[in-house]
Amino acid sequence: MNGARRQQGTAVILALLVLAIAASAAAAMMESQDLQARALQAERDYEQARWMLRGGMHWARSILAEDARASAEDHRRELWASGLPPTEVQLGSLAGEIRDEQALFNLNNLMREGKIDPLQLAALRRLVSALGLGLQLADAIAAAVEQSRALTDIGELAAVRGVNAAHERLQRYATVLPRATPVNVNTAPPEVLAAVVEGLSLAEAQALARRMAAEPVRRREDFQARLREGLKLNAESVVVASQFFVVHGRAKVGGADLRMQALLQRTGTALPAIVWARGA
Repeated sequence: MNGARRQQGTAVILALLVLAIAASAAAAMMESQDLQARALQAERDYEQARWMLRGGMHWARSILAEDARASAEDHRRELWASGLPPTEVQLGSLAGEIRDEQALFNLNNLMREGKIDPLQLAALRRLVSALGLGLQLADAIAAAVEQSRALTDIGELAAVRGVNAAHERLQRYATVLPRATPVNVNTAPPEVLAAVVEGLSLAEAQALARRMAAEPVRRREDFQARLREGLKLNAESVVVASQFFVVHGRAKVGGADLRMQALLQRTGTALPAIVWARGA
């Protein structure tokens, strides 16, 4: 009798173990299916966010092409400059902005006919001075540009001595474009205006930038007329219309949060060409 009871007890324990193993396997299978479903959903969210950013890119190119057909100058009161605030769409949200890259000082302007242009170097020195940075920084940047012949990205300067600490601030006022470009005075910040106009103080540049934002000019001669007598302006260094723009985009779908940045080059009234694109 005792042996039979022990056998029955063993059988019950084995049955319980089998049930426990089966339950664990079922739970593991359900968890695996849940993880696969989550991964599939995350992949779908990612792809949908990418398509939203591509749509935003096409919107930006269309806006810039239409702007070229509507006016011969570029300024901050135009539609392209208003940006796209975070907007709810069917799948999630989309936000973006278009920035005039010719509002900034193009560091590749420093090279002219294979050597450093003294006029552009002087302008860079005025820029770093307006930013409260040491003049030796301008010389270090010029040496780096001369060594590389042409920069492809402003990030290349991060390793230059003295640039690392000022890199973030410098990026707000300087850029790197595929070729030499004049500054658009309608969109340039005061520090850049003080750089391209020799003798213009930062205080004067700030007042001038406010006026340019409210009353943009249509010709370089109109800008010259707004300068006080005695200021020297290199006409080749300024324009009132731009060809290069940077587009920033951000799309959110479910758990996906993607960002995109692209440099566009506009020629005429056609859709701007994509020079480079980063991110999604």
